[in-house]
This record gives sequence, C-alpha cells and structure tokens, in this order.
Amino acid sequence: MIILRNVCVQTVPLALFEVCYNACMEITLEQVLAARDQRAATIKALRRRYPGACVAVLTVISPGPVKRSPETIRLFDAGVNAIARVIMRNELIPLVFEAHEKETGDEAYLVVKTEPGFFKMELCKLEESAPYGRLWDMDVIRPNGTAITREEIGFPERSCIVCGKAGRACYSRRLHTAEEVQAAWQKLIQTLPE
Repeated sequence: MIILRNVCVQTVPLALFEVCYNACMEITLEQVLAARDQRAATIKALRRRYPGACVAVLTVISPGPVKRSPETIRLFDAGVNAIARVIMRNELIPLVFEAHEKETGDEAYLVVKTEPGFFKMELCKLEESAPYGRLWDMDVIRPNGTAITREEIGFPERSCIVCGKAGRACYSRRLHTAEEVQAAWQKLIQTLPE
C-alpha cells in the first residue's frame, strides 16, 4: 500500500497493471483493418506450412472502439478452453494451437487435420451452446483457402445481437444505434460465468 497526500492507494501487481493498461485502449478503424489483413496473412502462412489441414481462427466480437478489455479477455479464454474440449472429445491432434494477445482483440489459431465441415459444425455448436457464445467468431478455412459458412453445414446465418433477425442485414443497413448494440453486447457478456 502506498500513501499519497494522505490518500491510501492500494498497489496492484505489475502484471495486472499491464493487462489493464494494454486492455481498454481505443482502436482506430485502420488498426482493425490492419489486424484483419494480418489474420489473413497468418492463415495463408499456416495453410502453406500445413497443406491438407484446416485452419480455425477464434476472435471475439466486440462492438465499439475498445477491442480488448477484461470482459473480452475472459470471453476469449472461455472460447480457447471450449475449443480445447472439442479437440479432446473428438481425439483430434492439433498441429498448431496458439493464442495471440493483441490490442485489436485476442486471436487464436488452430491447425488440425480433420474434415473441415465436421470441425466447423463442432465450432458452430459451441457458438450456439450459451448466450455468450454468440460473441465468439470461430472461422474454419479449408485447405484450399475458402471459409466454410454456417449455412453450408445447416446452421442459420448469425443473428443480430440486438433484435435477433439476420445479422448481416442489420449490420449493413446500420439498423441499430451504437448504444443499442453495446447494451445487447453487455447483456450477453453478463451470461459468461466468472
């Protein structure tokens, strides 16, 4: 504990300070787009390095300018653990399973030799398994570089987190205010167990 001008200040471990400092930073659109381009380059490199395998990517959906916060870190960790359970349950052998902490939002990459449609189905089941699962974005890329859509494997298009209708339509037409989207996101994140 430190006393400053007769005010008692609780000290926190440096590691916790670094997490809080590195999280909650506002990110620009340029940074988000650069992170997306970097993800595409990472996927391409993994496909080249492991031909014939599928690549899965986990990110967290976080509306607004803050992409990494204590809430998104908890959600991301829950997603990584859920994917690990799928791997164990299905006795898959990951060739790569790595996570990257980034101010634009944490990312996990998994490379596994399995049927891509089967793996996408397993990940879609995770997304549907709990309300907060709607905030996971789990993509599976075939060895040829194309992503598998939810619709291809019999799942509906992702719904809007505000109204429940088709998400792409709401997003592209900006049918909801930033405040409505943020409130819906907060409601979903609150369903995540501590």
